[in-house]
Amino acid sequence: MTIDINVKETTEEFLDDIDEIIEDTMIQMFFLQPKDAAALEKAKADAQEYSAIFYAAPLSLKDSVDVNCVGFSIKESEELQDQPSLDKPLFIEESDLNDRMLAQLITRGDKGFVLNATHAHEGLENFFVAIGPANVGEFDPEVLSSLSMDKIVLQSSYPDHDFEEIFSTVKTLSDALLRPEQSIIARATKHTLNLSGFKKNG
Repeated sequence: MTIDINVKETTEEFLDDIDEIIEDTMIQMFFLQPKDAAALEKAKADAQEYSAIFYAAPLSLKDSVDVNCVGFSIKESEELQDQPSLDKPLFIEESDLNDRMLAQLITRGDKGFVLNATHAHEGLENFFVAIGPANVGEFDPEVLSSLSMDKIVLQSSYPDHDFEEIFSTVKTLSDALLRPEQSIIARATKHTLNLSGFKKNG
């Protein structure tokens, strides 16, 4: 089983072929990343219709979510001002991270995922780095080879990249880390399930 934590949006082709995609790739859960209210409503509708689809909602829209919400996304540190401890993980684009946000996340003790990561972000102890075809090549080779499997989760950035490209990413990680591909997938899946509030079966 594999989980894709960064699907930018669904397409008609994806929804039509979702059962075949699951069967062919063993990606059994897809996390959408809606950026505004309209995209959130579509994500909610898709998740209600397809049991493999979930979503991370913008934190500003947290009062509009339903049971299929697995976390919240933020773009600026101000969004966390006066915000109590969250019961769901944060999803943050690496490009939105700055020193102020990093300090705030560390002080608050939030948990979550850094999307499109190009660094290990060891200072964010409670965060995993999401790696996929769009960003695996952006890592410094030495950083990649020393990356802990306990920091990695997987993303496709679909529709910019096909879901199958997750597995070429895993092959690159396997070669760099000298670890079996299935071990990387299994560990990434476990971390995603635990942080997103799911219990792994079996």
